[in-house]
Amino acid sequence: MTRQRPRVTRAHLVWAVAVLAYLCAVSGRASFGVASVEASVRFGVDGAALSLFGVVQLGTYAAAQIPAGLLLDRIGPRRMLVLGAVTMAAGQVLLALATNVPTALSARMLTGVGDAATLISVVRLIATWFPTAQVPVFTQLATMIGQFGQAVAAVPFLALLVGVGWTAAWASLAGLLLVSMLLVIAVVQDEPPGEPGAVPPPPARAGQVLRDAFTSRGAWSGFFLHALTLLSVNSFLFMWGVPYMTNGLGLRPAEIGALLTVNVVIMVALGPLIGVITGRFPAHRARLGWIAGGILSLAWVGTLLAPGQLSAWQLMPLIAALAVGSATCSVGFDLARTSVPRRAIGTATGMVNIGGYSSSLLAVLLIGVILDLRAPDGQADLGDYRLALSSMGILMGGAALGLLLTTWRRPGRSAMTDTSPSRG
Repeated sequence: MTRQRPRVTRAHLVWAVAVLAYLCAVSGRASFGVASVEASVRFGVDGAALSLFGVVQLGTYAAAQIPAGLLLDRIGPRRMLVLGAVTMAAGQVLLALATNVPTALSARMLTGVGDAATLISVVRLIATWFPTAQVPVFTQLATMIGQFGQAVAAVPFLALLVGVGWTAAWASLAGLLLVSMLLVIAVVQDEPPGEPGAVPPPPARAGQVLRDAFTSRGAWSGFFLHALTLLSVNSFLFMWGVPYMTNGLGLRPAEIGALLTVNVVIMVALGPLIGVITGRFPAHRARLGWIAGGILSLAWVGTLLAPGQLSAWQLMPLIAALAVGSATCSVGFDLARTSVPRRAIGTATGMVNIGGYSSSLLAVLLIGVILDLRAPDGQADLGDYRLALSSMGILMGGAALGLLLTTWRRPGRSAMTDTSPSRG
């Protein structure tokens, strides 16, 4: 008997192009993290001022989530993906030409605004194009494959930055984003073809959509799970990981690039497994957050308390733990998706995203302030980085408390039993 190959449908094609758009957005988002050392030289800034770039980008990204979610629920994911790519490309071009801090900060603000439109649009497309049982798997696959954008930032972008220069490296990212925009225009549609003559429902009022999202206990659980699993990941990958490994541990750029690439590979390997578990055992989604939070905490404690400088190989447990956090944070989207009406999925997804990125913003700023207090001359050593990075434990503890309060149920009641409409 001949085994049939899986059929590639229009849904898979739409999904693939949307994921490519997200991958390009991640490359633009993560690029400043690997360029932070060069940025400190180009703009002549110290630790606190350097952290301001991360704060501005993450702050803009977090602040734009609810407006982006409301706009997504009104105009649809295709238009939002196009707007996001164009806005991010403009940010990369502006940063390529920037020679002073205000211009560079404006560029990162554009990056944050465009980035805010991308992932929530991908999540909404998946909920619309795929059956409910397949949504967690395709969401995990999308977020994991999208994280290869970090590899783009860690390897080819960093090579261009070091070998060709600042302007060419950032301009290349702008070109990549514009290519993704053209593909979205050519391929992506908001929904599968409907019945002939069917009239689409009118858009829900913004006030009703906001009430749907912000009164949902499941959406708040997703918010705190996202924060717990992602804040230390973002702080490390987008801002302070490269300075810590370069100035604190003395690792070479090739070693750093290899570590960041391994991080992405592990994430991609874990993503489908977590997606399957999420779909089959929805009542245990919060436990996945607790497990990932525990792994992250243990890895950070072991890394920061280890005596002496660590080699690239000795950083592998932390790199793997960060991958676990990245792979698990998307469970927060599924908690929100199954807890709100379909009309509010975009807004609820944006709300969950605020959890991880607002906490990341606070962590990035806190680390920069501690580094400046410890090393006013900008020459932070390994001990300074260890103390500064340990401050993330306070924020992780707060996120864990929020997750506990929003998932706790009285005995006899099952957690997270809300279900979504038939297509999410």
